[in-house]
Amino acid sequence: MYKRQNVDHAVGSGSPEFEGAVCSKRTCDVNVKGFSKINESLTKYDVSTKTLAYRVDEGMPGFVTKAKNEWQVVSVSDSQSKLVMNAEFGSKGLMGTLMNGMMKKKMEKTLETVLVDAKIFAETGQVSDAKRKRQEQLKKKAA
Repeated sequence: MYKRQNVDHAVGSGSPEFEGAVCSKRTCDVNVKGFSKINESLTKYDVSTKTLAYRVDEGMPGFVTKAKNEWQVVSVSDSQSKLVMNAEFGSKGLMGTLMNGMMKKKMEKTLETVLVDAKIFAETGQVSDAKRKRQEQLKKKAA
């Protein structure tokens, strides 16, 4: 099944603020209806707890007041781990009220896609079929 891929391209920038990190910010070209580019800031990076957190600083619709996510890899056994994500979103105004339900459903689908892609990459070292198809589509579009 082809799922819409969310991040088409990302570039890190800024001096690292956390030990082990390679940057402090990221700019992402996204494949999300309504906007195409977001800027994020790293808010936590801890190798020892296998935790990464970020917030979206720019690029979300105007009614979105908060968009942040924290990822943690948790050991389940000696040979198995799970990725736990805690995403938080806030909104304001009439548009925020009207869009909350739709945004929640969209974010659930988006995060499911991210988890599936991460699982496939962690287990195989390869991108998912859906991600590969999106990459091919982008290459054709650029040519």
